[in-house]
Amino acid sequence: MTRTTRITLVLTALLSSGLSAQERLGTGAAEPVYRAGWTFTPAFGFAETYDDNVSLFGEGSVDDQNDDYLSTIFPGANVHYAGKHTSMHVGYMGTFLNYQTFSVLNRWDQQANFDLRRQETARLKWFGNASAAAVPTTDQIELGGLPFRHTGALTADGRGGYEYAFSAKNSIRQSASYQAIDFDRDENVSLGLLGGRIFESMNGWRHRIDSRLAVGTDYSFRRSLVVGDPDPFNIHTTEGAVDYELSSDWSFSGGAGVVYLQATPLTEARTGPSWRARIDRLHGRTLFHVGYLRSYIPSFGFGGTVQNQEMGVGYRTPLFGSRHFYSDNSAVFRDDQPLSSVQQQLPLRSLRFYTTFGWEPQPWVRLEAFYQRIQQTSLRPGGRMERNRIGFQIVTSKPVRMQ
Repeated sequence: MTRTTRITLVLTALLSSGLSAQERLGTGAAEPVYRAGWTFTPAFGFAETYDDNVSLFGEGSVDDQNDDYLSTIFPGANVHYAGKHTSMHVGYMGTFLNYQTFSVLNRWDQQANFDLRRQETARLKWFGNASAAAVPTTDQIELGGLPFRHTGALTADGRGGYEYAFSAKNSIRQSASYQAIDFDRDENVSLGLLGGRIFESMNGWRHRIDSRLAVGTDYSFRRSLVVGDPDPFNIHTTEGAVDYELSSDWSFSGGAGVVYLQATPLTEARTGPSWRARIDRLHGRTLFHVGYLRSYIPSFGFGGTVQNQEMGVGYRTPLFGSRHFYSDNSAVFRDDQPLSSVQQQLPLRSLRFYTTFGWEPQPWVRLEAFYQRIQQTSLRPGGRMERNRIGFQIVTSKPVRMQ
């Protein structure tokens, strides 16, 4: 397994754990190492959290109590298969939220995922994955252009693709994905949350110059339909790309090109720059990454399309020179500017930050203290919202070999 592949697998695991956590904020423990064959892993956790803005209302819009304590339990289980050429993972996690004062917000949220990967031949490997989740608030959804509100949502997505090496220096990769998002609706209240569907195909070619440097091109086509919009939005992105291993620990990947938005009844045709860059460091159990991305994306909150810029940084490391203590930290900033003439559409600037300190006395149990802050502004008077959550959780899980 190459170092670049290992980084990709670790980042995928981190992102998956962050999304599936829902109201659980701790994600610091490393992914388990599975032995060959079938493994069943039941899990159970309990958390206590203080939330200073349970309604997700903006500043100055709430005069009475708007904070609360909530208890969370989250049972789950997964089945993993590791073979010589094939790996498969199926997982489920449920989360029950119990508010001390605002019991009307109590709910049961669920998440499920599936992943299948196979090395078909020395040159060909392919994968397929799918996931579905019910989340209690829109700040739990990793999509730009969404206002943060205490509105439940259902998300579902699937992705499949392959990578084929023509030779030791040339390879192609292709994938297709589909994503859907639907929001809870109250017919008596205008929430301004629309939902919709996205289909995207991605195609890339890489030419390896040497053992550390590869260059190539990437092309993606994204077709999105926002509920209520008369026509779908079609977005084409073409980039030149480079992947470079700076050292045994550090790697860089980036691309630059052009993004083209086809004209619709709501938006005129636009052409703009597309940028992305990412630096990763993987050294033992320590992981660091920082990245920047600029493109056009659909706005499932207000409709239309937005110009999206986002920057993220994350850092996970053991503490005190011990594998039993760890820290996991992450921050993501997004700037979404509307492109269409939809009346309600607003610019949004969003920040998510979390930090976790954990102790793993045994491989089957960990204790974590966490803090999360989110904030968002529409750049208008009264359009600023902030939320802080702090708490602790206990998580147990015990892999069991299946014969």
